[in-house]
Amino acid sequence: MRPVELSPQRYRELVEQSRGLICIHDLAGVLLSVNRAAAERLGYTPEELVGRSLGELLAPAVRHLFPGYLARIQRAATDEGLMLVVTRAGDERIWSYSNVRGQEPGGPEYVLGHAHDITDIKRSDAREGEAEALRSVGQLALATAHEINNPLTVIIASLQLMVARGQVPDEAAGYVERVIKAAEQIRDTVRNMSRITRLELSRQAPQLPAVLDLTKSSAPRD
Repeated sequence: MRPVELSPQRYRELVEQSRGLICIHDLAGVLLSVNRAAAERLGYTPEELVGRSLGELLAPAVRHLFPGYLARIQRAATDEGLMLVVTRAGDERIWSYSNVRGQEPGGPEYVLGHAHDITDIKRSDAREGEAEALRSVGQLALATAHEINNPLTVIIASLQLMVARGQVPDEAAGYVERVIKAAEQIRDTVRNMSRITRLELSRQAPQLPAVLDLTKSSAPRD
């Protein structure tokens, strides 16, 4: 089968409708062209972006790295990596880019840029990492509960047996009772730890919960 040659119109449509960023900027970073689909994902029209610096689309926290990118692309023919962009609405997105420096005969040098949005992939990886951290917390809780519960049971049973046999002097009886109650409180906490069956992780929150509620975590499912 012979390959189909794209007419200029079809090639233009392919570029314009690509969901990834396809742009051209000069060696100073000023955008010369931007495909419409990518511009709209950022909340702009192509006309609003042409003439602006690509660095203006970066998140403020990483904008200071833009001169380093320009220096690299002038030294080498290619540059690739990740960039953190911010939409018109203020949302930050992670784009993976691969740019190539080029030049038409008799014309100035330019950079052909291509990037695609990998924000959802990165967030999915982050959620998986958080889930693994929560599983590790659960395993640690179970191991800790086992190591604490065994000697604690011996202590409580021994003190209760001494009280039942009258082996505790009257002046020490109050202290022993307080020790037993404190030990029982520890035992109840350990039992909660050993019954952790689920740890809730909000699918929207990127951070782990600040407080681990053992009572909620150990509650039976409905």
